[in-house]
Amino acid sequence: MIIIVSPWYGPDTRGGAETQARSLAQTLHRQSVPVQVWASTGRDSFHPGEDSHYPPGWGEVDGVAVWRFRPTPADTFGVPLFFRQHRHLLPPIEQFSSEEMNLLNSLLSSDELYAAVWRTRTEHPEARFIFIPYAFPTTFWGALLALDQSFLLPCLHDEPYARHTTYRYLFSQVRGMLANSHAEGELAKQLYTIAPERVHVPGEGIDLTPRGDGVAFRRQRGMPADLPLLLYVGRRGDPKNTPLLLAYVREYWARRGKPFRLMLAGQGDIPIPAALDATHNHDAPVLDLGFISHQEKHDAYAAATIFVLPSIYESFSIVLMEAWLQGTPALVHADCAVTVDHCRRSGGGLAFRDFGSFAAAVDLLLARPDLNATMGARGREFVLATCNWEAVARKTAAAVLG
Repeated sequence: MIIIVSPWYGPDTRGGAETQARSLAQTLHRQSVPVQVWASTGRDSFHPGEDSHYPPGWGEVDGVAVWRFRPTPADTFGVPLFFRQHRHLLPPIEQFSSEEMNLLNSLLSSDELYAAVWRTRTEHPEARFIFIPYAFPTTFWGALLALDQSFLLPCLHDEPYARHTTYRYLFSQVRGMLANSHAEGELAKQLYTIAPERVHVPGEGIDLTPRGDGVAFRRQRGMPADLPLLLYVGRRGDPKNTPLLLAYVREYWARRGKPFRLMLAGQGDIPIPAALDATHNHDAPVLDLGFISHQEKHDAYAAATIFVLPSIYESFSIVLMEAWLQGTPALVHADCAVTVDHCRRSGGGLAFRDFGSFAAAVDLLLARPDLNATMGARGREFVLATCNWEAVARKTAAAVLG
């Protein structure tokens, strides 16, 4: 039996890790692998006040059994009550800084969940836990209770939190890790004391069925067929480097003076200078599409000349794979090992580190339609070969249950 433990889980739960947990659970269930999901009664991180969005106890989502637990706060030192009551189970908290404990204290935790993990450890020694993602108390405290049965599906980024002593300790103790990409697995080996044979790379899947209609998208948005379109999809803000992308686009527009457009799709506020905003000036280079429908998103991928991903914090990048699925080449940040590795393995994109390399890559992909089409096709082939959820679930089950 596989038990997937996620802070949140549900049909209306948003978030990359939560979407991954749902897709993995559903695929394992279709493959007749015994699987359960344990999660909180909350909705997701975007609705922090909805801790009772779902009723506690057993339920079902798309045929998958789901057990929900009520969130409970830790004490003032960040230690859950369950561990205060079972002090012999405590990790060496004297090694952890107050900053690290404060981070754990600020995120969702559940004493009911920890009690269930502890009971299941002895009542069902054949069970295997998959904890996702790495930074949450439900993963940290939960996995420590069943180390020989626990695997991390961390969604690990090269970020300051990843270097905390708490997580170094956790990764060194669990049975294994499931990486979304080869670069994520290599990062874990660099950061933690974890034997290579304990790092498995099942990858991550995406929905391979969408078919985008770029011609229809351009027609509906009133964009000429020959207008070069750059596209970014995802959250907007500093963590995703979108302010840097806007700065580079502004500089490129000022230097080249050629008509083109950067389209931004997704959630989050980002200030667009009036001079760049195409909603006020039809000749300006930036158009904020806002939150768009599932089909229109894929239509936008198909319409785009280049998909641009400036983020440096990725463990997989669903949007990159979605863009490649529609045959659109990518331009990624050279400081993101994961997306650079995807481009290297697929041949589907280029990387930039500064404005000069950004401008050179855009110039090349706009001037060479043949190269643009070849890279987009290679990206699509890579996605079809590596992002099938059925194959990912089989690899996951083999790593966890084998």
